[in-house]
Amino acid sequence: ILGITTFFSILAIFTRKLKDESEQFSFSLKEFIKSIQSDEVDEGPDGAEEPPAATESRRFHRSRSKVKAKGLRHQSGSEAGTERKKPLPPEIEKALVIALIGSIIISGAMLAYAKMTREKETFTMLYLLGPDGKAEGYPDESFINVPINVTVGIENHELQSVNYVLQMKIDGDVIKELNVPIKDGETWQKNMTYTRHNLNSGRSKLEFALFKEKPDYFPYRSVHLYLENNNTFSHLADKKYTEASELPKIVNGDMESSTGWNFTSNSEDITGSYANVSGVNSSYAYRIVNSYEGNLSDSVEFGEISQTIECKEDTMAVLSAYVIDDFNLTSQEIDPQLKYAAVNGEIIWSDGISEAEGWQHLEVPIAMQAGQNNLTLGLRQLPGEIVPVNISWDSVSLKPLVDLSSFVSETNTVETVPPTSRVLELPAYTNNKTFTVSWNGTDESSGIDYYSIDSSTDGVNWETWISKTTDNSSVFTGEDNQTYYFRSNAVDRAGNKEPDHPEPDAQTKVYTGAPKVMLDITPNPCKTATTFTVTYPVPLQSVVCKVGLEGFEPESFELTSVDGVNWTGNYIVRNGDRFFVQAECTDIFGNIVYAFDEILVDSSAPNFEIEVTPTVIDKGNLKIKVTPSTALKSKPSVSISANEKIEVTYVTYLDGDYYYTARIKSEINEGSHKVSVTGYDLDSEKVEGNTTFVVDHSL
Repeated sequence: ILGITTFFSILAIFTRKLKDESEQFSFSLKEFIKSIQSDEVDEGPDGAEEPPAATESRRFHRSRSKVKAKGLRHQSGSEAGTERKKPLPPEIEKALVIALIGSIIISGAMLAYAKMTREKETFTMLYLLGPDGKAEGYPDESFINVPINVTVGIENHELQSVNYVLQMKIDGDVIKELNVPIKDGETWQKNMTYTRHNLNSGRSKLEFALFKEKPDYFPYRSVHLYLENNNTFSHLADKKYTEASELPKIVNGDMESSTGWNFTSNSEDITGSYANVSGVNSSYAYRIVNSYEGNLSDSVEFGEISQTIECKEDTMAVLSAYVIDDFNLTSQEIDPQLKYAAVNGEIIWSDGISEAEGWQHLEVPIAMQAGQNNLTLGLRQLPGEIVPVNISWDSVSLKPLVDLSSFVSETNTVETVPPTSRVLELPAYTNNKTFTVSWNGTDESSGIDYYSIDSSTDGVNWETWISKTTDNSSVFTGEDNQTYYFRSNAVDRAGNKEPDHPEPDAQTKVYTGAPKVMLDITPNPCKTATTFTVTYPVPLQSVVCKVGLEGFEPESFELTSVDGVNWTGNYIVRNGDRFFVQAECTDIFGNIVYAFDEILVDSSAPNFEIEVTPTVIDKGNLKIKVTPSTALKSKPSVSISANEKIEVTYVTYLDGDYYYTARIKSEINEGSHKVSVTGYDLDSEKVEGNTTFVVDHSL
């Protein structure tokens, strides 16, 4: 119809262009009707119609105007008449106009018919409404355990009743499905709720997908919202989210006893038991062992431990647990063996066994319902290539949501490398009862959260001095003449605790007065020389001994020391029998203390006092004590006369005495035997002495 109308329109325009402007058709509805009713046609001499005078005058003036505008294009009347093309007959022109009008009428009629007889459009509307029932104010942020409410609307314009299936999805996972039958022309609305219970980073897509009759790969209609995941817990102020005492307890979570957990397996190749020295702190852990190696087809095998947890009300908590496997290879393929944790049959965490990962510390927010809940930890093996493997579970507990580590990764694991710390070195002694103790530490991952500092008075039994501090030093107050030991312990922001140090990090001794100096002179009385020994409870810078006769200027000499506490020196007496001794001791703080004594000289004293125990012996050990009357360069030598050689062994030197032992055998002849002692004094003069003992085999 449209084509016919276009054809006649173009034909009419073309025909009109063939006529002179003065004779072109000018439409007037009134004249058009009169012309149709008239059967006569009047023509002038040149074949054109004779219009009324007024009309002719109008057309003339219009024509003259056009001629002037075209730059006198028209020629004289005679010339124009000769060049003018012969017009179409009026009957053809009227027929074309009538055909055009008819085609318009037919087109309009057909259009009206098509509109009246066309089928009605069918469609379904799926939409979301905000909190006020309007298409605005939609939620755009998601918090842990905070419901998100959205009104979902469906309008049926399908001209028939439809059984719809509505799915609510989060990031592509279906979390709720409803069957919604709606009659034609009716509307269905429902307030639907989504509550997030786990950690999600970034943005999540909350989608509502609508299907006809049954779910398919592509939804019939779909609408969605994007939600920013906020993983903070500041909005959870209820005690059940903040107090550990409000949470149910896991029985034997540290695996130190054999109660609380039930082991089940669907394969004889997977076994479970408590194992010592395999826990996260070298304690007990629960070990699940797979001994099968080869290809597993079709079936799924598992070994798992579980226990029932009672809750008074619906709540949320953080499941904290440690798990390790002994697999030490790396695979790029899909792992057929998995470690996993589940709550009420839903897997909340899993990880493939494909590389050496060490201990993994998992922290997963979980939702628990009022009544009984089932916690399961295990090993699962899917069809594929299976290898022998051991996995161990340890330190399983429930923590308040607010205690969830801020360093949990996207895999719900927390780094497990503990920090290191130590108390900085202290001076060996201090003369102030109050002194500053400093410490520091490092942690390459999450950083150190706090320190705890222990103190001890013996380096074995420890007590907490400072607990959970972020400072790096503090002032300690002690008691006089007491030694103090210190060690540190750090915890990082991921919750990893540094193991206790087996040895002290630092120690110091307090003394505020002048301790007593111990001066020993051995031998005393002496024959030609003696040895000075000075002992002080704190290190000394120097010890100077002054020795002289009464009324004479004393001579001075310095003692030597290896540890700063024990000082020794030898002195040879000359020209006198009584000498006065003063020991001048300077400590590390510059304090000077003194000790006094005297030396007696006895030139008639024997070179050695030799004591033999027992004096009569059959066989066995003979003990020999040698006390020289003068200071010696080194320990004296001891020998025993007998029919066979007797080995004499040096034992020790103590308080000026030398101790020896000799083994007397049954082969030694009976009778008296001599013990001879030989040494050299400080002037390298030889000194000797002897005594006897008796061998009697009749004893």
